[in-house]
Amino acid sequence: MKVLLIAALLALPVSSQAAAPKSALDRCLDSPAGGSTMGQIQCIGDAVAIQDARLNKNYAKAMKGLTLEQQASLRAAQRAWIAFKQADCQSLQDDAWGTMSRVTANMCVLDRTTERADELANYPDR
Repeated sequence: MKVLLIAALLALPVSSQAAAPKSALDRCLDSPAGGSTMGQIQCIGDAVAIQDARLNKNYAKAMKGLTLEQQASLRAAQRAWIAFKQADCQSLQDDAWGTMSRVTANMCVLDRTTERADELANYPDR
């Protein structure tokens, strides 16, 4: 009986299954403002601001309780990460590739910032 129920559920069209809620970024990109390159960049910029604030909060939390030497190591790692993020994402933007390369580069900044915020949130406990 359970096998039949599971098989029936798997056979349902995707549209009848519960959809994941859209993120603020997705809602912005789906709005009329998100229909232009500049609108997309603005939507992504708003999401970057949220993730950057999260990153800064997690960085401050990670720094608490560290020795001066450990703080220096984390600070050096963070500075290296910033340089990497900038170089990596700038490499994706070139006017010869069209205006969408700006969107791609900005998405890179969002992705890298989100990843780093997550890493810092999981920084080892002291």
